[in-house]
Amino acid sequence: MPALHDIMPEQEAAYRDAEAHLPVVSRVVLHHHQRDDLPYAEIARRLAIEPVVVMACVAEALGMLVAMLDGDKPRRWKTRQLRATERRLRQRHRTYCESFAQAMGIIEPIRWEKRTGDHITVAALMLKNLPQPLRDPSLLFFRDRLSFEQIASRLEITRRTVLDRLAEVLGRFEDGPESFENWLRMLGKKCPTPPLHQLSTSSADKRL
Repeated sequence: MPALHDIMPEQEAAYRDAEAHLPVVSRVVLHHHQRDDLPYAEIARRLAIEPVVVMACVAEALGMLVAMLDGDKPRRWKTRQLRATERRLRQRHRTYCESFAQAMGIIEPIRWEKRTGDHITVAALMLKNLPQPLRDPSLLFFRDRLSFEQIASRLEITRRTVLDRLAEVLGRFEDGPESFENWLRMLGKKCPTPPLHQLSTSSADKRL
């Protein structure tokens, strides 16, 4: 596959569009390998997954990219193995979201929704638990899509006050929670913690 700087703009656009349709884990692993120039073992170390799974992710991503660029229907590769790893990664992301919620003072049980990203569920709880002076303009802005002027009129406060309160809310959300994909990218940027020999390997991970 040629480097992106060697292809035409329309070809690059087609490639980026195909990338966007890759499974999340395989896309992130491919980016760590191609763009960050990380070897398989280092990606495995940083994401705390097996090197053989990293290889499977790259193979799946490249195979699906070729199929999509050729106009064919892409299909997942080594589905059982990769999905077992994806489930564990998503559970770790959920634990991260739970820890983030607790750090923000949310102690109520979290009801996870299958069709909603865990980070969105936590963000909604954070909004719900804001002090009323911050919660009211936030809901009107993010949920009801009202303008600053409309919010100021509805709450009988100045436009400046609306801006200040929304800025404070955005400041509280600045550090997360991150989406599953962004969380994976964060892991890939950090130094590894668990050495490979301590990783638990299921029978599903051993099959390639």
